[in-house]
Amino acid sequence: MIIKAYNDNHKYLLFIDIEFDMKKLVQFAGLLFKKVDADGTYQLMRSYNAYVNTKICYPFKEYTKITNDWLEDNGVPLDDIRIFIMDDLLNDVDPHDLEVISHGLKNDRLILQENGINLSNYLEGGVRKPIDGYCTCNNARRILKRTTHLTLEELAEESGFFLHAAHNAFNDVWAEVSVFTTLKKIEASKE
Repeated sequence: MIIKAYNDNHKYLLFIDIEFDMKKLVQFAGLLFKKVDADGTYQLMRSYNAYVNTKICYPFKEYTKITNDWLEDNGVPLDDIRIFIMDDLLNDVDPHDLEVISHGLKNDRLILQENGINLSNYLEGGVRKPIDGYCTCNNARRILKRTTHLTLEELAEESGFFLHAAHNAFNDVWAEVSVFTTLKKIEASKE
């Protein structure tokens, strides 16, 4: 898959979405795109979607339609997800060149951090440095100059993407791609 991200200078774009119960990670989805030319064209490099074999509460089951039995049969240990994200998904990605994109970036990074997955900062020469991030919700508020109709479903629909089965991280992360590229195009057209 090829996308266009106007005026973005990062070598890598990592779109993420998570589902969590209280503060426990239940699902992680990530799409890693690599810049393939100077005009902002990116190509999908890697993708990942995994569920944690954890116990979830009733409200979460109603919200996502995921069950404890399904997670027991299809989930993997959280440690396996941590290792895959850092050693496979991001193994050759320099954090200097990375931008993490999410709809609700601050909260997603916080939940990931509490589950042992650091997509917020990295250590360089004994100093913690931030990993660049882009929140599609906050940027939509700024670029579209509004305070309502900012849900991922609403923004995805405006960008031409029908979000089927919202609150499934893998479906949501594809919607984020659509929203992000649309916001970047709108912003570039205003310059």
